[in-house]
Amino acid sequence: MNNTFELKKGTLVFEIDKIVITDNARYEKRYRLISSSILIFFGLYELIKYLGKSEMFSFRFGLLMGASGLVNLAFEYFKSSQSEIYYKDVKSLKVNRIFSSDVLFIRMHNNKTRRVNGIYNAERLAEYIQSSSFPI
Repeated sequence: MNNTFELKKGTLVFEIDKIVITDNARYEKRYRLISSSILIFFGLYELIKYLGKSEMFSFRFGLLMGASGLVNLAFEYFKSSQSEIYYKDVKSLKVNRIFSSDVLFIRMHNNKTRRVNGIYNAERLAEYIQSSSFPI
């Protein structure tokens, strides 16, 4: 059975003892970390502006921006961008459809999730995962 699956920006290969993923996950994670940091920075800026002028809008807006940045940053802690995942580290494999895109969720034993976006043939991948006996 063929164990190579095409992604929109890369490939997904199931080898004998590991899963090899080539995509732009590191870039996306870096982008999310930077945007969360910018949200926190501007939220703090608005809160400091509130202390100087006592405008309630600046307080609410700064609090909202800072809190959303902190929440995004906290969620990023539970995501992974590994390109090689050994089967002994995998807790579960699950193919889901989110809006119009198919996504593979790889849940690991360290409570992190590797998300693989843009799978072209998700039905074949789901059948491969069910039919193969992974050491999970």
